Amino acid sequence: MYTLLWFTLFGFAVSSPTLKDDQDEHLKIVGGENIEITEAPYQVSIQYRGRHTCGGAIVDTNIIVTAAHCIFGTQAFNYQVRAGSSFSQRDGLMSLVSDMIWHPGFNYATMDNDVAILWLATPLTFNGVVAPIEMFQAGEEVTDGDITVVTGWGHISEGGGYPTMLQRVLVPKVNEAVCDFAYQPMYRITPRMLCAGTPAGGKDACQGDSGGPLIYNGKLAGIVSWGLGCARPDYPGVYAKVSSLRGWLDLNIAMMKQRHVLRN
Repeated sequence: MYTLLWFTLFGFAVSSPTLKDDQDEHLKIVGGENIEITEAPYQVSIQYRGRHTCGGAIVDTNIIVTAAHCIFGTQAFNYQVRAGSSFSQRDGLMSLVSDMIWHPGFNYATMDNDVAILWLATPLTFNGVVAPIEMFQAGEEVTDGDITVVTGWGHISEGGGYPTMLQRVLVPKVNEAVCDFAYQPMYRITPRMLCAGTPAGGKDACQGDSGGPLIYNGKLAGIVSWGLGCARPDYPGVYAKVSSLRGWLDLNIAMMKQRHVLRN
């Protein structure tokens, strides 16, 4: 569900752009590799009515962090989360989502504040295939040019092709000003976003990776959010910036925990 953006004469739209024949050669792969869930035990598949739709990251026994656009305008009972599997459609443990909240400042016009929290009805048991990931602290930054790690079950090319196994791709962090210049004048990179990608393209998150983790130095630094196509040259992937959203995350995780303690 990685959001692919394009503009029409009628304004902002969310869609998969139409590719010209000479473009397709550059977009055949997103550059990932197969990995086992033991290499990313915090990764989960978010399932909407039984089908993989987004990724997410485990941060506590009942708490999954994902992208707001993955669940925006829907209800919790439509969702389940698969944890502890290298495959999005089998194995592991399925948990019902009983509560969720997205950032009130999110909207599709800007893709700003693209973060949400899911509460699992049954707490996860941590082991070698299911484990939480530490989140970036407020103010913590990824160094420009340093390598980040993105995982998910999204498309392996722009417009189609789901992998059977969990994928991992390594992409360098891109300076925000450089990223903002690349997307102007149509889109803006806000302080709640960070970018990662290669100038030549070929490595990126894509549809179905939305909400999944971008990891730096073993911690959750970003959440897969949006981009112009997938793995296109000169258009880095854009991620919700966890350090800039940490205050909202902490407050709402605490409120969600308190609410469910009182219910029980």
